[in-house]
Formats: sequence, C-alpha cells, structure tokens
Amino acid sequence: MARAQNGDRIAYAALLDDVSTILTRFLRRRLSDPQQIEDVRQETLIALHRARHSYAPSRPFEPWLLAIARHTLADHARRRVRAGREVLMPVPPETAVEGDGAIELRFQQALARLPTAQREAFALLQVEGLSVEIAAARASTSVAALKVRAHRAYKALRESLRSA
Repeated sequence: MARAQNGDRIAYAALLDDVSTILTRFLRRRLSDPQQIEDVRQETLIALHRARHSYAPSRPFEPWLLAIARHTLADHARRRVRAGREVLMPVPPETAVEGDGAIELRFQQALARLPTAQREAFALLQVEGLSVEIAAARASTSVAALKVRAHRAYKALRESLRSA
C-alpha cells in the first residue's frame, strides 16, 4: 500500500487484485447472495480508493482494510433495511386533497387582504420559487426588507387561516 500511495500504478493494481480475494473471502462469511457479495466488494474497493491517503504504512494493512469492509457492509445492510420498508405502489397516490374548495377560497381571500408589498414578497418567494436575493432585486428592495415583508405575510396568512 505504501508504494501505491506513492503513485506506483503497478503496485496499486497488484494490491487491488490481492485485496479482492481477501474481501471476497471476508464477505462470503457474512453474505449469502453472490450479487450482494460482488456489490459490497466493489463498494469496499471504492471506499479503499477514497481512503487510501489515510493509511499509515507503519500500521498493519489487513485490519485497516477489514474495518473499511465492515463499515461498507453495515452501510449496505442499512440500505437494505430501508429498502425493505419502502412500499412500491402500482399507481402513485393523488397529491391533491378532494374537497369543496373552501380552503383554497379562504387562502385566496387572505392573500388578497395582504398589503401589496407583502403579497409581492410571498408571490416571488413561494409561487415563483425565487431565491431571496433575486426576489429582492426584482422587488427593488434590500434582502432584509424582503425577508421582513415575507415574514409578515406568512404570519398574517397563518392568523387569517386559523381564525376563519
């Protein structure tokens, strides 16, 4: 590994070949699916490549390598658990909520009651999705002033929608 760290490509290629055998043996004791073994082995080799600068030649190489493999294996297991919890649906659920439109009407009325500067700040930031800096430039005001207008708009909308 020390030679590989110093830029010796031939030594690095030989190291990766040797390491692949060690990793495959290590992973076969922990995983049964050959595809998973190969996936984790590849991920470990990538992690090894990224961490190669942190290896201290005065320390044993194999424990360092196997620590990387254990961490990679743990990450792989966490991803599998998360994937097992996900539920794939044949048809995505509707995002819109069915209703009589009363909420939307109340929101539009509350928005109409806002002062023009606050309504403009809300529209630039929330409807158009602009950054605060760009929205402030478009409104011909400072970033701080636009933030104050937007904050006041949000507060007034919340209060209006709660009380209605």
